[in-house]
Amino acid sequence: MRIHRWIGGVTSATALLLAVTVGSGAHPPHAVADEPVSPVYCAPDEPPPAPAVSFAQTTTHIRVYAGLPFRVVVPGLAYLTGSSPAAPPTEGLRELRAALAHAIASASTPGDFAFAVTDLQTGEHISIHGDRMQRAACVMNLFAIIAALRDVQAGFFPLDDVDALIRRTIYASDAVTGRALYEKLGGGDIVAGVGRVRELQREVIGMRSTSLDHPPAFPNESLGLSADNLITADDANLALAALYHRHLLNEELTAWLIEAMVGVKPGLNYLTAALPAEATVSHKNGFVPLWDGYVDNDVAIVRFGPDRRYAYAVSYFSEAVPVQYADIPLAQLLVRMTWEHFSTAYR
Repeated sequence: MRIHRWIGGVTSATALLLAVTVGSGAHPPHAVADEPVSPVYCAPDEPPPAPAVSFAQTTTHIRVYAGLPFRVVVPGLAYLTGSSPAAPPTEGLRELRAALAHAIASASTPGDFAFAVTDLQTGEHISIHGDRMQRAACVMNLFAIIAALRDVQAGFFPLDDVDALIRRTIYASDAVTGRALYEKLGGGDIVAGVGRVRELQREVIGMRSTSLDHPPAFPNESLGLSADNLITADDANLALAALYHRHLLNEELTAWLIEAMVGVKPGLNYLTAALPAEATVSHKNGFVPLWDGYVDNDVAIVRFGPDRRYAYAVSYFSEAVPVQYADIPLAQLLVRMTWEHFSTAYR
């Protein structure tokens, strides 16, 4: 099974996107083929075979970059810092949590797993290892996408400037187009763009256990905070709930993004999207092989029922899995158990 590799440049489709959307100025190193670059991993290039059935938190002050809209105030968008805690779970969700915890404890593969579920009607929330920091991989690019759309809403540039980059970053979990979004957000300075996305996470959404240091797959373009980008499942669900309830974007852009997140290529629909056809799954993947095993993540908003009126958020994180794709049976079991709970509760 091959892992997708970007070596010595980019694919022609991605190169065209970069040429059109980033501009005609100096190109980033990966956009030219003069020198080979290290492989870029963000997602498997092929669908996985069908399955048979941490780090200390870093706190720092973000640097203010001259000439950039560091704290962007968008009409109608409030800062969410200090947002109220999730509602306590009812008996049904407590029973689901116990079943999910048992499934994780009984996993057939070693690894560090975290799973979070939020009822987007009631705000009830449960998680297993939800407060443990996990490697984020390209899940982190979801926040660059949201930051770019907030700039669209603020009038800094039109949606057409980033439409293709966002869709490619979602569709293929493309690290290169994700990197281009940080460049756009930083006015040509990628690290400045990372700083702006980190502020969105920590100061706007309130993701205080999340630490973004660099664009996924590009550790040399770093804020100097940590070797890994780290996130918790609880933080991921906090953000998904804020997105769904239009606390981060207006109604039009929220609907646009949630629909765009359905457009993931079929080969990446093996975790949170492994559900019956009546579920509409808007999700963002993250995958990377590391020295201690595989990272395989997915975060999603799942809509269902008449007119897709009901929804829940789910975040699955795995790392230190010794065999590629060995986490899939567990992930699909957790996702199916969650689906069965909600599809029954809101029947």
